[in-house]
Order: sequence, then structure tokens, then C-alpha cells
Amino acid sequence: MFDFTPKQLAFVALLCATSLLMGSYLFIRTYAWPTDDAPRLSVEVSTDAADHRGTFRGTFILDPNLAPADSLELLPGIGPALADSIVKYRAIQSFDSIEDLLRIPGIGPKTLDRMKPYLEVGSQ
Repeated sequence: MFDFTPKQLAFVALLCATSLLMGSYLFIRTYAWPTDDAPRLSVEVSTDAADHRGTFRGTFILDPNLAPADSLELLPGIGPALADSIVKYRAIQSFDSIEDLLRIPGIGPKTLDRMKPYLEVGSQ
């Protein structure tokens, strides 16, 4: 039916193998990363009547100066790359406040607002 030369057959085989590998990678990656409908960690918000400041207590509180990268990945908006960036940055300079995380490229005000309920500097 088709009359391919050995060189053309090798190319078609390579193309099929590459397609199979890429398809497998994309399939696995789809199920390896959490989706937007993944359950969120609960956070209770309470207000201190004495000074009218809100305090956040959640299922867990992380100190960005001490938490390992895999724990930092649990924070909303933080993936492996940003978690590694946090760990590398704190090796050079520690965080004095949560707002210091804004110095890390890729963490902006919106990401920081989503992470704040789960962070406390010097919590441990």
C-alpha cells in the first residue's frame, strides 16, 4: 500500500514514539496537579475586640523561614518553582514579615493575600 524507504520508516517510527511520549506526559500531568475544584484548607477568621485586628488561624500555619519546600507547595498559588525560590531566598536573607515574600519574583499582592492566612513569621 505504502512504499516507504527505510529512512522514511525510521522517521515515522520516531514521530509515533514522540507522540506517544508527549501524550503520556500530558495525561499524567493532568492528574498530577491539583485542580481549581480541589478542596481548600479551612481557615477560621476571628477578630480581637481589644485592638480590632483580624487574626487568622487555620488547619496549619507555616513559617516561611522554616517550612520545607514541599510544605510551601501546599499554599494557594505556590507551585514547586515558587517554593524553591522561597527556600533559595531565605538561605540568603530571612523573612522579617510576611510582606517580605513580595521580594520573590512571581509572588505579587494577590498571591500574597491568598497565602496570608496560612503564614506566620516566627510561629514555631
